Amino acid sequence: VTYLCKTPLETNALNAMPPGTVLMVQALRSLLLVVIGWSFISSSIGVAQGTKSSHSDIYPTFIWNNTIFEHLALHPDPSVGWVYIGAQDQLFQLNPLLQLRLRDDTGPVTDSPECLPPVTETNCPQARETSNHNKLLLVDPYSMELITCGSVNQGICQKRDLTSINVVLFSTESSVETQYVAANHPNVSTVGLVVRSHPDRQQVLFVGRGYTSNHPPISTRNLAQEPIFSYEETAKLAVAGRLSEYDHHFVASFAHRHHVYFFFYRRDLKSQSREYRTYISRICLDDQAYYSYVEVPLMCRSRAGKIYNLLQAVQLGFSKDGVESQDSEILLGVFSTHLSSSSRPSEDSALCIFNLEDVDRRINSTRDLCYTQMGREAGAEAAYIEYEVKSNCANLPE
Repeated sequence: VTYLCKTPLETNALNAMPPGTVLMVQALRSLLLVVIGWSFISSSIGVAQGTKSSHSDIYPTFIWNNTIFEHLALHPDPSVGWVYIGAQDQLFQLNPLLQLRLRDDTGPVTDSPECLPPVTETNCPQARETSNHNKLLLVDPYSMELITCGSVNQGICQKRDLTSINVVLFSTESSVETQYVAANHPNVSTVGLVVRSHPDRQQVLFVGRGYTSNHPPISTRNLAQEPIFSYEETAKLAVAGRLSEYDHHFVASFAHRHHVYFFFYRRDLKSQSREYRTYISRICLDDQAYYSYVEVPLMCRSRAGKIYNLLQAVQLGFSKDGVESQDSEILLGVFSTHLSSSSRPSEDSALCIFNLEDVDRRINSTRDLCYTQMGREAGAEAAYIEYEVKSNCANLPE
């Protein structure tokens, strides 16, 4: 069940960036390593190298030609310092000096997006040699495992040893549909995180994936109980209408305090123009049925009134000298305009800041309006059920 706030949470752009500065996903990966004293620059052919100044003699570098680097993760123990890289057809494990420790080939493999695994020549004659793009690369800090999900075999996943990535601890071999985790197309987004709601409970995998077939856009996956990576015994976001109509593009997800947040843009089917809009959604960590799921639009507008509607990157930060407190938590979002008749971002971008407390207040208000006021405020509709779910906002006791 999904509740949407009709009035967007809005903020003005602090500053417009010049063209060509919207590749913030790559930039955030760079920042991750620069913060801890390394330089990591991903080029179009997947070469990670230091800057071409004298700094290249100071900072460690890692180069692997003709490889597309797609995701990066760090060992949860800073004293270990290992770096994991998910790439097209390969996984890398580096030591703290960015020297190659282990490499494992994950593709190409014989596959077709039209066929279910295991793919054989008999059951899938149209299968061809296909590159395996890394769609998820996540560290499970509770079991000390590396979770890797690729674009082949309907996006199935593996668990690997954090110490040696070429040791596969679990692989979804004879899978069922509920175990297809990642998008099975290289250009369709997938985000996720490993979290547990309480120290005494098992960890789970939250996943957001764009549309490629009739799979839920957001789901909770088992990590410790059979069937592994399935949402059969957990939860999924129910969509009664055609998923292709919504076309989610996920940007990020994170857990904070008692909630999991997802950031994405999709078509607003309630509007006449069916324009793409950016949304933030929130779920309670221990919600096994997604009753707490709410999403509200995020709007980034410049002082001149120009709207930047496609989120490209987001980061949780603190506004008061880095001191963590509830009233200082902010969301830094880089937004772009989109090319006409397309969901593709343009090079025109802006940075907007949202106060997380304001966002949570708006989400809570949306939830309360739908449960206790039939979704109406001052006589007008302010919250409603989305995704063509045959349900309406109610008037229940608080």
